[in-house]
Amino acid sequence: MKRKLRGLLLMLACVVCVLLPAEALAQRRGARRVGPRPRVSLESVNARFNQITDAYLSGYYAFNPSEATALGLHEYDAQLESRSREAVEREVRRLRAALSALLRIWDGALSADARLDYQVLISHAQAQLLELETVRMWQRDPNIYNRLAAAGIDNILKRNYAPIEQRLDAVLAREREITRLLNEARANLDNPPRIYTEMAIAQVRGSRDYFSRVVPQMIERAGGGRLSAARRAEIETSNESVIASLSSFADWLERDLLPRSAGNFSIGAENYRRKLLYEEMVDTPLAQLLASGERELRRTQEQMRSLAEEIAPGRGITYALRQLSSEHPQASGLVGDARADLLRIRAFVRTQNILTPPPSENLIVAETPAYARSLSFASMDTPGPFERVATEAYYYLTPPDETWNARQREDHLGHYNRYSLPVTSIHEVYPGHYYQLLKLQQQPSRVRKTFGAASFVEGWAHYCEQMMLDEGFGGNNPRFRLAQLNAALLRLCRYVAGLRLHTQGMTYEEAVDFFMREGYQERVNAEREARRGTADPTYLVYTLGKMEILRLREEWKSRMGQAFNLGEFHDRLLSYGMPPIRIIRQAMLGSASSGSSNSTDKVDNASALDFSVLATGAFSSYTGTRSVQLVMNQNEWSNMWRIIGGGRPAPEVSFDTRAVVVAFQGQKPTGGYSISMAEIRRDGRNLTLRASEIAPGRNDITSQVLTSPFVAVSIPRPPEASFVKFADNVDNPRQNLPLEPGNKRRRRIYRRRG
Repeated sequence: MKRKLRGLLLMLACVVCVLLPAEALAQRRGARRVGPRPRVSLESVNARFNQITDAYLSGYYAFNPSEATALGLHEYDAQLESRSREAVEREVRRLRAALSALLRIWDGALSADARLDYQVLISHAQAQLLELETVRMWQRDPNIYNRLAAAGIDNILKRNYAPIEQRLDAVLAREREITRLLNEARANLDNPPRIYTEMAIAQVRGSRDYFSRVVPQMIERAGGGRLSAARRAEIETSNESVIASLSSFADWLERDLLPRSAGNFSIGAENYRRKLLYEEMVDTPLAQLLASGERELRRTQEQMRSLAEEIAPGRGITYALRQLSSEHPQASGLVGDARADLLRIRAFVRTQNILTPPPSENLIVAETPAYARSLSFASMDTPGPFERVATEAYYYLTPPDETWNARQREDHLGHYNRYSLPVTSIHEVYPGHYYQLLKLQQQPSRVRKTFGAASFVEGWAHYCEQMMLDEGFGGNNPRFRLAQLNAALLRLCRYVAGLRLHTQGMTYEEAVDFFMREGYQERVNAEREARRGTADPTYLVYTLGKMEILRLREEWKSRMGQAFNLGEFHDRLLSYGMPPIRIIRQAMLGSASSGSSNSTDKVDNASALDFSVLATGAFSSYTGTRSVQLVMNQNEWSNMWRIIGGGRPAPEVSFDTRAVVVAFQGQKPTGGYSISMAEIRRDGRNLTLRASEIAPGRNDITSQVLTSPFVAVSIPRPPEASFVKFADNVDNPRQNLPLEPGNKRRRRIYRRRG
């Protein structure tokens, strides 16, 4: 009877297996679906990426409407930024969701142009999250709010992109929000560095002057005389309200915030490293960066000494520079001299085929607006890349402050001498920022029209200073070369000072002394540079970008051989927009790293990933040999933690934007072994790690117990179906396989090896 019953049950089970769908059986067994993954078309991947891009850009413009106006997108003109805690938290959530969506895109399926945008967007999202969540300048720098208030109005009034009545509607809408913005500042600011508050007090005074004096003048020039009396009264009332709000804010800064401003301006080495990685895609160790900058600084000083000896034998660099400075214009002639220089520079660019000039130009040379003078010496304010109506650009030069004494005015004007002013104009206008940004208007990518890396933006302009003289501008006059090297030395001092201020504890006063001693700056400019360095940590980007462009040029020249053409190189370089130079190198040479384009080391050609250690130890329950695993979701992480966690609570990992890499050294016969993560690089879907592994020495005292060292790190989430391996193990069949925990008992016996 029992035999018949067993046979009947077996037959019934077979029938159930036939009738139940395979997926249902798999679910009942807790198994994963087996079979080929659904095919995804390249078109659908690119379409999905375009959707993410559209949403990302819209969100960015909504959070930064004044920036949208500056870019030439005027649908945001009536809005002013909000930096309330709630607004910042919403933006963080948006950025995290966008980053998660981007990291789920298979970038290998994107078009070549879209892949550049993909890298730019990921880099930008990471940089913004670092700023809003970790560096948090919105809680530390009062001047952020002042700049938003003034620039939001200035961007509307200074360009005639629409009738004055329409623009005044936007001005009034933004002015109504300025009091709210300044109240957000009061709520947010928490123990800022004293120097930040002091700078903000000075800047707010400039903004107050801007609204009381400059805004009425700008409205008048734009056609305000044709406005009705009622309209003029409305504008005057609104402007007076803004002035009152700024006065109240300045009073609050001075009486309330300044006495309790005791914060540290330094962002710290780790944040500095991440800031460079995310914003500039530079992963060079900070110590190596600093050593490189210091070497270049010494080399530049030696070149200057040689030129000074030629100009003023036996007198030294400072004397030679003073000779140059003595040949300067009067304050009233500053703008006129700059215009004359620009005519000569423009002609040289065209006759020497430095690059292909843009089809049209519309340049205005003017004095820097009062509200922006505290931290600006000379600047280029171009129309936004999306602007199609108001194409005028402004080359701003800062006159001496009327409150300065005669010595301060003389020092300031000396920097506009007949040799230095052309170098500045090369940097800011031809073929520097102005031509660079006019080229950007021809860029089809909306992503790369919107976002640029400072190391390329400023690196290009700084590179142009040297390149133009190398090509013969100035007729090999040693005074021009000394002026160019003096400008380079200032950027090198920024390079070194920025690193030291934010990673090595340099003080503001030490930075002032450094600029005076090593950069031959007069005190008024040394103080300006040091102040800027406290609030602009990565103003090393000028020299950093210049050096990267010079390296890329040599690599391109080596590849092209006799066919190399400088103008064609510049045209190609500028054709990609203004992304990090690593992206341009990858597009031009097929390699993200500097160095020989013939390198076969795929690890070095991949991009380094930022990682943080989650756990490390010697006693995992893994019993296999050396292995590395990639963990992409919470379920996998829970299973992995059972192997490495030792009963402790698992660290939280946000798998929408992160993943985990776990490296096992393999089971070992004794203690004394360890493994740590040195580097992880990603090339598409391939992750390669370098690990630092330690084994006990012959005479070391070790515990006689089986160990299984491991390290687990969190990394930015790679694309689905990514693969990880050790850099020194090309074929490792044990990698990315399911792990089975061991259950061997550990018995501790301490014994000397050997």
